[in-house]
Amino acid sequence: MNSLSSEERMQRFYSGEKIDRVPMLSCATMYAGWQKGLTSEEFYFDVEKAFQAQQDVCEEKGFDDSPCYDLPHGEMLDLGGELFIPQEEKVSLPLVKSFRIQSLEEAWKYELPPMDQRKFTKLRIAFLKYAETKGQMGVSISAGSPFTMVGSMVDTGLLMRWLAKEPDVVRHLLDIAVQYLSETADILIQEFGIERCSVSSNYPFESNHLISPKVFKKYAYPAMMEIHEELRGKGLSDFGIHLCGNHSKNLDFFKDLNLSSGSFISSDEENSLEKVAEVLGKEHIYAGNVSTKLLVEGTKEQVYSQSKEVIEQMKYNEGGFILMPSCDLPINTRPENLDAMLQAACDYGKY
Repeated sequence: MNSLSSEERMQRFYSGEKIDRVPMLSCATMYAGWQKGLTSEEFYFDVEKAFQAQQDVCEEKGFDDSPCYDLPHGEMLDLGGELFIPQEEKVSLPLVKSFRIQSLEEAWKYELPPMDQRKFTKLRIAFLKYAETKGQMGVSISAGSPFTMVGSMVDTGLLMRWLAKEPDVVRHLLDIAVQYLSETADILIQEFGIERCSVSSNYPFESNHLISPKVFKKYAYPAMMEIHEELRGKGLSDFGIHLCGNHSKNLDFFKDLNLSSGSFISSDEENSLEKVAEVLGKEHIYAGNVSTKLLVEGTKEQVYSQSKEVIEQMKYNEGGFILMPSCDLPINTRPENLDAMLQAACDYGKY
């Protein structure tokens, strides 16, 4: 039986104090909107309903999450692209309607829209302000990745061709991506205060399934290092990363980030958490990495078994461990499979 509330558990966990069991994060954002019957319009654009749906699901189930703003491809609304928001009865994934950059000429002429036209940033700020009224004070600033931000400016296929034939324009867009992330950081720091801010970054476009380590080193790596150095220069010190997709050949690059002890590192199921910890350092907090495919298609027995395996591998990691899905929780996850994850944390995650 749990002896701590979720709030108590997470406060003690991040303070390095003794806790009752391994924490379990569900990453239930859009999933929570689906469970509570919200439409896409409500979940993505009514921050109060989005926050409350997540909070209610986590409290009802006993998950250890805090609500966060989630609009897939949302950066496109800041960068000049367009999204199609489905009109079904329940929330579903938005679709890319058009990228802002359609040609080489447009890429060279491209400039960031003014701050007052960046709808995604405005929505994030509104969500954080509402969360503040509910006692949730943490503010996450994005460090991209810059390469992924370029993927929100231009179609992926076109970007891949430019990597081979027009490298200078890719570097140009990476510079703009760093500028965008830096400007967004400035407004969040100004709005909420640097003492409340941490930094997170995700790396889907750097996956070995999409680009080679050679391309990573030549393009993504310099921009990744630049934005981290720039954010440190602003006074930010709490950094976390999520390795989205297969990064087995990239891990050494991430060592150069020099993450401070206790940084939060989560990983896709395609990367062994033990291997990631071996390369990046066991003094960090590791989170993951129960298969999202299994959460959707598997049985509760399979999910329970995999959760047990991950817990037993990482439970006594020096910096701490959190059980969570390997990536964003799919909307169509089976509720009983999330319950199985939590049960495994209670059964095998006790300290």
